[in-house]
Amino acid sequence: MQLSMYHEPKSFYRVARERVNFYGEQYAELSDLVCLIIGNKAKPEICNLLSSMPIKELYNLSRDELKALGLTKQVAERLLAAILFAKKINSMSMPEVDFIRSPQDGYHAVKYLTNEDQETFVVLALNTKNQILSRKEIFKGSVNAAIVHPREVFRYALNKAASSIIVAHQHPSGDPSPSREDIDVTKRLRQVGEEIGIPLIDHIIVGKNKFYSMKEKGYL
Repeated sequence: MQLSMYHEPKSFYRVARERVNFYGEQYAELSDLVCLIIGNKAKPEICNLLSSMPIKELYNLSRDELKALGLTKQVAERLLAAILFAKKINSMSMPEVDFIRSPQDGYHAVKYLTNEDQETFVVLALNTKNQILSRKEIFKGSVNAAIVHPREVFRYALNKAASSIIVAHQHPSGDPSPSREDIDVTKRLRQVGEEIGIPLIDHIIVGKNKFYSMKEKGYL
């Protein structure tokens, strides 16, 4: 008598892992990569949901929201750590442009800020050829003269031996029109920069697919 062999169906995690190994991480589906992070208890509906979320929404997920999807505390924490790691790497990555020759170049160097849900104030340190030496996020929160202190901005510029700087922040509303506080901060930084010999050459405000240049509008 011939015995039939029973093969247990492959788990979604195992199938995803095989696909990633076959095609390589570079060409893998996002849902498969999410599955590998979650582990062998991954469910296709959760992986598909997370991989289809807009990046801004994904960045803002909390531990409780992940647990509400049915993930255990341990898995939720692991996934949250991966999301925060990606967010940190994105903010630390070098800008798309090396040299600042126009306000448009300045915008391209900081347009990643559109992914932030909270106002984030960034400083670009430039050399004498307007080449970007480095970039750093200095403050988070509403931009005003009380929070954005020139000391922190120019301490960073001095540490990087910058010849000039560009500052930037984003408006989560999507409208880059400057507030009174934005203008006041620009004037204050311009004044201090002139005094210490590290001029502020622009203040870029990032909106949704558009930007506002303080230099272009005559404030600098």
